[in-house]
Amino acid sequence: MDKRQLTSILQDPASATHRLLRMWAEVPLLLMLDVDWERGPLVLIGTEDRMMWPLLPPGSLLQLDQRVRTITDGSFSEFERPIYLIEYRTRFFCCHAQRRGDTLRMISHGESQRPPSISVPFKEARVRGQLTPIFRPLATRGNVAGRPDRRYR
Repeated sequence: MDKRQLTSILQDPASATHRLLRMWAEVPLLLMLDVDWERGPLVLIGTEDRMMWPLLPPGSLLQLDQRVRTITDGSFSEFERPIYLIEYRTRFFCCHAQRRGDTLRMISHGESQRPPSISVPFKEARVRGQLTPIFRPLATRGNVAGRPDRRYR
């Protein structure tokens, strides 16, 4: 790729690279110095993913602990409940989870306007690890992290 192609991609508001860099522009660089890079890779919640909204709005930056791949059962408060990255049919879901036998329930945040849960066969899903929030964008008018429209109810 030459400089003209790269410049064209970066200036095109419809390009995924342009949108990603706009979201990352809000992440304080000093925050990145405190990231424990040995712990695991970073995960960015997409601009259309509101499954964990408002706890984790679109544009949230999380760290994936790939060593924790077992769904934890138990009673948790809303802020202590584990959040997992789950791959199912070429899509990734950032969600709470519950396993019952051969079924995995991917659970949305209680305030999210997404469906409360999605049940899938456990054998078809891959738990990639447990997520820890690093950065959450502020919800402001016109920001992707703000209040979603009502179309998902």
